Amino acid sequence: MTQFKFQKINLKHKDTIFSWLDKPHVKEFWDNSPEHREDILIFIDGRVKQSTYFNGIFTYWIASIHDEPFALIMTAEVLEDEDLPQLWKKHLSKTGKTYSLDFCIGNKKYLGKGLAAPTLRAFTDYFLKENNDADTFIIDPDENNPRAAHVYEKAGFKFVEKFPVEKGVFKGQNSWLMVKN
Repeated sequence: MTQFKFQKINLKHKDTIFSWLDKPHVKEFWDNSPEHREDILIFIDGRVKQSTYFNGIFTYWIASIHDEPFALIMTAEVLEDEDLPQLWKKHLSKTGKTYSLDFCIGNKKYLGKGLAAPTLRAFTDYFLKENNDADTFIIDPDENNPRAAHVYEKAGFKFVEKFPVEKGVFKGQNSWLMVKN
């Protein structure tokens, strides 16, 4: 069984992550905006400064295999508020907390190796142990990224419904809501 290591990103990961954000395979489906990069820096600095990028809700994680970083994961607790799409509200946990995930393999050396689904399964297991009040995960791949949707399904996420993205750099595009309980 492959051993993955997960940790919150820190300053030593900055150059690696920023180089991944510049890779064509990441840029296609990940926000590469200056605001997103600034939020990553603010997170690395301990969020002592206010972030305008989704109000600084994201926690950034690095996944490593054999002590080599290869994937970036973002988490955020999903809170029910007036801005949350109705579709998402219907799938919030009734017994614990719901977290959204974003995931990419940034290190090109590890693309196509069958690691994405096992990494996500391992991360959700790890996250549940660290946050015992979490019990639901949401992920929303772009409708034009069937490869990611397939990987997420293999990792235990279930398709719910397609929805229009209403905020951020992908506003106006459609994504799939996928849920894992």
